[in-house]
Amino acid sequence: MDKLTAQIKRFLLDESGPTATEYAVMLAVISGGAITALSEFGSGVEAIYNAIEGALDANF
Repeated sequence: MDKLTAQIKRFLLDESGPTATEYAVMLAVISGGAITALSEFGSGVEAIYNAIEGALDANF
């Protein structure tokens, strides 16, 4: 019985599981932010190239 109690105590005190979960959540948030930022950046770049293309078509 003491061995079971010691294993339960060790399991409850072990912080590796919550730490891994925290890292996974942080990774998901950072990845989501990076994807959003790159998507917005890509839309801005596309608008610039479209404006340049329109100016070139009008002049040539």
